[in-house]
Amino acid sequence: MSTITTTQITQLQTICSGKFRNREERLEALSEMMGVELNSIKDLSRLQADELIHFFNTGKPLNHSTWALFDRNNSQHRTVLSLCHQLGWVQEEKPEFVDLHRLGGWLKSDRSPVKTPLKEMTRAELSKIISALQNIIQKQYK
Repeated sequence: MSTITTTQITQLQTICSGKFRNREERLEALSEMMGVELNSIKDLSRLQADELIHFFNTGKPLNHSTWALFDRNNSQHRTVLSLCHQLGWVQEEKPEFVDLHRLGGWLKSDRSPVKTPLKEMTRAELSKIISALQNIIQKQYK
């Protein structure tokens, strides 16, 4: 994972200085937006920083769902979707459908063993994703 650049840090701090009262409020908001707890802006990856800068500059919400687009004819993709259902990662308004935004956000996060869009993954990479999701399920039921 490539780390945030000093230019990105400066851009985010400049943008956020006018939007949040203090560092704690800023980190709490950014953590919520990215779906991962941040202790510092330096915890962000380049990709995450780019997404936040884009969001603050355009006002368009973060959309992680493109990373979770799947091929229904691929059995490994169907397994990933099944595991997401077991985890409860479903749309609130349509619980029969997986929340692709949440899955995509997880795929982009440090918790994912492979940081690649689902459709671009090899069979071996998909196996790692399936194993990681199975481990999350096992931890939930311990």
